[in-house]
Amino acid sequence: MMRQAGFSLVELMIVVAITSIIMTALVRFMSTSDLLQRRTWVQGQANEIARLTLRRMSSALREVRYSVTGAYPLVTMEPQRIIFYADIDADEMVERVRYELAGEQLIHGVTEPSGTPSDYDVSMEKSTAVASYIRNGTEPIFTYYTGDYPADQTALSPVDLTAVKYIQFRLLIDIDPSQEPPATEVISQVQLRNLKTNLGAIVE
Repeated sequence: MMRQAGFSLVELMIVVAITSIIMTALVRFMSTSDLLQRRTWVQGQANEIARLTLRRMSSALREVRYSVTGAYPLVTMEPQRIIFYADIDADEMVERVRYELAGEQLIHGVTEPSGTPSDYDVSMEKSTAVASYIRNGTEPIFTYYTGDYPADQTALSPVDLTAVKYIQFRLLIDIDPSQEPPATEVISQVQLRNLKTNLGAIVE
């Protein structure tokens, strides 16, 4: 008797089992790949927002000037907080500007002068988060130098407000430290050209 062509029940079960294993592995791979792509996209967006924030911060600091009350342009220069006076919206009014790390977010606060005579009521500050997923921890965001930078690359410590002429910014961005992709370091700097005393060579 001739054996009929085709799969036996046992062979069919083996084929189904192997196919199931392959399909399960493929689905898991695609899910993992898709998740990594989404994380990579979100990481890229966070990096771009951080870069844009640092550019805006640099532009604001180039406009530092004495406040409407006559106070010195620089108010607070700390590793994770900076406060200064500047005309950031070209309205010929000098605002009080604050950038500060709060948890994993960089906060931008602006206080407009008000009253007669004009003063800054910090309770009226308008603030918003301008960058997220910041993983600096205890590492500084702001590092301060004299006008002799880059010849003198010694950071000011403690910080003398009248000596600060150059500021470096550093943000460590990571949407999920436990997962790929790795953290991204975003760095920028600015020279306070409106504070010309002891200003060294211009550094871009």
